[in-house]
Amino acid sequence: MTGTDETYDLLVAGGRVLDPGQGLDAVLDIAVAGGRVARLAPGIDPDTATRVVDASGCLVTPGLIDLHAHVAGGLGMLPAEQKVLSPDVAGVDACVTTVVDAGSTGASNVAGLVSQVLPRAKTRIIVYINVGACGTLHTPEVRAMDDIDPAATVAAVRARPDVIRGVKARMVSPSIVELGMELPQVAKKVACEAGVPLMVHVGDIDGRNPIAADLTRGLLDEVLTAGDIVTHTTSHQVGALLRGGELMPEAQVARQRGVVFDTALGRVNFSFEAAKAVLGEGFVPDTISTDSIGLSRFEIVHSLVECMSKFLALGLSLEDVVRMTTSRPAEVLGMENEIGVLKPGCAADISILEIVEGDWVFRDGTSAVECGTVALQPRATVRAGGVVPLDYGPRPWGWLPESA
Repeated sequence: MTGTDETYDLLVAGGRVLDPGQGLDAVLDIAVAGGRVARLAPGIDPDTATRVVDASGCLVTPGLIDLHAHVAGGLGMLPAEQKVLSPDVAGVDACVTTVVDAGSTGASNVAGLVSQVLPRAKTRIIVYINVGACGTLHTPEVRAMDDIDPAATVAAVRARPDVIRGVKARMVSPSIVELGMELPQVAKKVACEAGVPLMVHVGDIDGRNPIAADLTRGLLDEVLTAGDIVTHTTSHQVGALLRGGELMPEAQVARQRGVVFDTALGRVNFSFEAAKAVLGEGFVPDTISTDSIGLSRFEIVHSLVECMSKFLALGLSLEDVVRMTTSRPAEVLGMENEIGVLKPGCAADISILEIVEGDWVFRDGTSAVECGTVALQPRATVRAGGVVPLDYGPRPWGWLPESA
């Protein structure tokens, strides 16, 4: 018995609570009331809760956060929305409670995402608006300066600062060929005027132009400031952070200034070779994210938990990968007192996972293979205090990766 007269809406009982933001790693119960974390303690009386979820033998973390995905589902093209997912498929259905839409829409169509898609989602959605007026729903989103409407982009951010919390730009062809450094400079100016950070895609997936590398060095050296985000840190594409197999020194300097480095694996923005090279220089990215789109869910990316498992296979610790998908992205979003942590008073967003040992096979965007002995598997999602059923999973057999 707890010795208290408190009553709770939900009790997540008996799981291994791993909360790097608080330095917690212990078997604890989590009591929830009014959509908020009410109490963490061992042995909370189950009779004090209306509903009990037995998490025995499971890993319980703050609700996972995907800092880079594309979840403007419903705004894409029929018959198949290949460039976007619905928010809950990438989110709560996959044990993820918060997803950042990284530039699917721009000033011309962000209203559809904010006003039509988001209100129907159970997942919390944060928007980084594309500097290109139509976003990645219509690529190439920037071909010339006429494709950017700075005033309208700033106005959109100011209209919904609760949801639109950043600006996104992609350093890819043809925009880098036509605009060069003008593209990130304009994007940074827009972000500064709107009072939000800038996220920049590095790695020229569309043109593989050799000028991309010099532009990235200029981006890191001259444009980005504290709180801005470089996404695709472990990409093998030209113009990503590796040059001649070595990390650009400008990346280390930018990190010292407070620039954030995100992985965003995606279909073609991650390779094990590049990841090993980056990690081998002691440069551990700040966050793990998926860059999920409609195509990648069934091919390479599959889920955020699989992306976490890939980094476990690369040698990061369980605490590392949980931090990179909970407390660290919450800090990047300026929401560390609301999400990414299980402190009393914070949102009751909780991910319940199973650690499955085996001989697992992971694949990257170059068709290379890496083997690992641990995979994470979703078991349950709690979002704002409510238990949400999981999807079956992206593979015919469910969530786990291939067996060796």
